[in-house]
Amino acid sequence: MSIIRLLRAMREAGYDIGAPWEIPGTGELEPVEGEHPDTTAGNALIHAIIAAGGQDEEWLTSEQLSGQPVRIDAATYRRWFAEFPEELQRQVTEAWGEAPGNLFVDRATNPDGEIVAATLQGREHRDPRAAAPRFRENPIAIYHDPDLAPTHHYLATYRWLEKEFGAHAVVHVGKHGNLEWLPGKTLALDSASGPDAALGNLPLIYPFLVNDPARGTQAKRRAHATIVDHLIPPMARAESYGDISRLEQLLDEYGNVSVMDPAKAPALQGEIWQLIKAAQMHQDLGLDERPDEEEFDEFVMHVDGWLCEIKDVQIRDGLHILSQVPEDEGMVNLVLAILRANQVFGGRTDGVPGLRVALGLPEDQQDVSVTREETDRVEAEARSLVEQLAAADWNADAIDGIVAPLAGRDGVDVAGVRAALGSGPPRWCRVCGRPQVRFPRCCMLSTAATFRRVRRAHRCEAW
Repeated sequence: MSIIRLLRAMREAGYDIGAPWEIPGTGELEPVEGEHPDTTAGNALIHAIIAAGGQDEEWLTSEQLSGQPVRIDAATYRRWFAEFPEELQRQVTEAWGEAPGNLFVDRATNPDGEIVAATLQGREHRDPRAAAPRFRENPIAIYHDPDLAPTHHYLATYRWLEKEFGAHAVVHVGKHGNLEWLPGKTLALDSASGPDAALGNLPLIYPFLVNDPARGTQAKRRAHATIVDHLIPPMARAESYGDISRLEQLLDEYGNVSVMDPAKAPALQGEIWQLIKAAQMHQDLGLDERPDEEEFDEFVMHVDGWLCEIKDVQIRDGLHILSQVPEDEGMVNLVLAILRANQVFGGRTDGVPGLRVALGLPEDQQDVSVTREETDRVEAEARSLVEQLAAADWNADAIDGIVAPLAGRDGVDVAGVRAALGSGPPRWCRVCGRPQVRFPRCCMLSTAATFRRVRRAHRCEAW
């Protein structure tokens, strides 16, 4: 869906990406009941890519190999290969044989061989194989082996993009590829280094996940990439469901019965253990036998803490879609996830406490003294505060009124709560007017200006 929206934005900005029918998913499609039109378009594109063949030769059919329209004859590639420094030629030849090698080489009609580069559609070229070109004999070493040279197919694909297709730029969509991890120098790369040899003079534009600056820096340093940060996937609290939810209920009942009617406790012990065994939770707990009567209360405390960890963990609640802003509950969940952590300012991790810490939950999440009920109570209160701020349209002026009822409560750092809420969405995007939540995300790729001038992207103020 992200690629569909990116292509659509480029077309709207005046880029020639071919007729609508030339790229699957960019033209008119029959609507699918219950499915967003962009999802339908994205499915059409991904199925076309799958049909064209991937990088696993075990599943690549002879029809897919012979049917590709982009073909680089061996003689042409050898001329390109001869332009590389001798050092790189030696490394590639030692790893993959004499040019053009055997990987994705079709000799059905030309005994000398033709390198099958990719599927070409319209004025936009996409290669589903270029992302993992060093596959085959050593799949573990594909991405990070500092000595494994790129394949002939890899180098041919990138050289074809510049020399014959006439690309003005390369766009890598999806984190992360392996171009920036190819062998060569760490800094100040030369023409014998894999990334420079492959890219040549092509600019590289890289929409990249904002919370992985280490790999983004690698792409900038070794592949001269222009990084355009995008938001993380939507986050949410795992919560409980199914057998876990039922187990929570049984633990609560057991706690009440143990105090009010101990005679019923043994029956509940049996139900608790039966449910744990039926759901195979005992394997996660490292138990084979049911704890005896004397140990069962301690066992229940252990299970209660374990359930608290499970339901409190942050999980991805879908995928981020370029240009799509989290809305309503999705935005609240994201802000809650961000505000869990202490905020770092000036190198200090104690600059602003996390929202739940400010509300009295111990910072150490492994603290055994913290009960599931206490964690749930603080989480619910944090959600209520963020929901109130969302209802006020993220207006910072509303924070004092939202926080006021907390004044004088034991264990609550009112100033910390105020600071945490204030550090959530303090700025507004100059382009779309939406609140920013520390991470740049609102107008990500809302226009194709990034592709018009690589270094002057249409971006949010936070970038």
